[in-house]
Amino acid sequence: MNSSQDRNNLKQEAQAFDSQIEERVSNGHIPDLRRAKPCDYFYNNSWRRPEFVKLDFIEQYELIRDAIKRLTGRSAAEVRVLEVGCGPGYLSLELARSGFEVVGLDLSSRCIEVAQQVADSDPWRGERGALHYIAGDYLFHPELHTESFDAIVFLGALHHFTDQRAIQQRTRDLLKPGGLILVHEPARDRVAKSNAAFSLLLSTLLSLGNNFYRDIPLRSEPDAIAAEVEKLYHGLRYESEDGGNLQSVNDNEAGYTQMYPLLNELFAQVHFEWRYAFFHEFIGGLRYDETTNALAASFLKEMDRILVDTGALPATEFFFVGRKN
Repeated sequence: MNSSQDRNNLKQEAQAFDSQIEERVSNGHIPDLRRAKPCDYFYNNSWRRPEFVKLDFIEQYELIRDAIKRLTGRSAAEVRVLEVGCGPGYLSLELARSGFEVVGLDLSSRCIEVAQQVADSDPWRGERGALHYIAGDYLFHPELHTESFDAIVFLGALHHFTDQRAIQQRTRDLLKPGGLILVHEPARDRVAKSNAAFSLLLSTLLSLGNNFYRDIPLRSEPDAIAAEVEKLYHGLRYESEDGGNLQSVNDNEAGYTQMYPLLNELFAQVHFEWRYAFFHEFIGGLRYDETTNALAASFLKEMDRILVDTGALPATEFFFVGRKN
C-alpha cells in the first residue's frame, strides 16, 4: 500500500469512529465505567446496562490493571501507561483513577474530544493520576518519545493495524527497558462454524420466549439452518459475506495468526490466556427483566469459560502480556 493509500485509509478509519461515537453520545451513551447508565440505544452491546458493563468492560479493566501492578512491582504513581486506540477513553480514565500516569491516544479526534469532556466532568478527578489525551497516528505522533512508557496497552485496537511488525516495533521503541505490552484482542480468524452453530442454537432458544433482542424463526429444514449458520459465521467474524470489513475500513486487518507470532517474537511472554467464545455477542441482547438479565449474563459468562476451557468451543479473544527485554 502506498503512502497516499495509507493516508486515505487512516482518514476513513478516523471518520468511521468519529461518526460512531457522535451517534452514541447523542443517544445518551456515557463512556465511563463508573457512571454508565441504562442506554436503550444499544440493542446488543454491553453498554446497554451497567450490570453488563461490570461483567464485561470492568472485568477487562481489572485484568489489565492488576497485571500492570503485579508485573511492574512499583506503586501506580511511578508507572507511566500509554493506551493505543483509547477511543472515548473509558479504560484510560479508569487506569488514571487507579493512580497511574496515563496517556490515551486515538486516531479519532471526536473520540478524543469526548474522552476529554468525560474526564473534565469526572467527580474523582482530584484523586486520580495524571491523564492526557492526544489524537493522531501512533506510528508518527510527535508527543510519543522513545523509552518513555512503562506499559503500553491495546484493548481491541491492535487488530486494526495492517503492518503488525511496524506497530509492535514502535511499541518496543516507546517502552522503557523491561516495560510491558498488554494486548486484549479479538481473534476473529479463530471463529469456527461451531461458534456460529452454537450462537444460532442459543439465540433461537432465547428468542422463542421473547427473551432476545430479535426474533429468530425456528427452522427445521437442513438447508435453511445451514444458511443461517453461514450468515452468523460471517457476522461473528465482523465481515460481509464476501469477506469485506463491516465496522471500519481497517477492522480485521490482523487476526490471531498475524498478531501473536510477532508478539511472541518481539517480547518475552509473561502471561497468556484465552478469553471468550460467545459472551460478548449475547449479553447485551438479553430481554428478561433486569434482575434476570443480570443473572443470565453471569450464567452465560461462566458457561463461556467452561466451554472454552474444555475445548468445546474455540476462544475468539486472547490476553497477552509481554516484556521488552
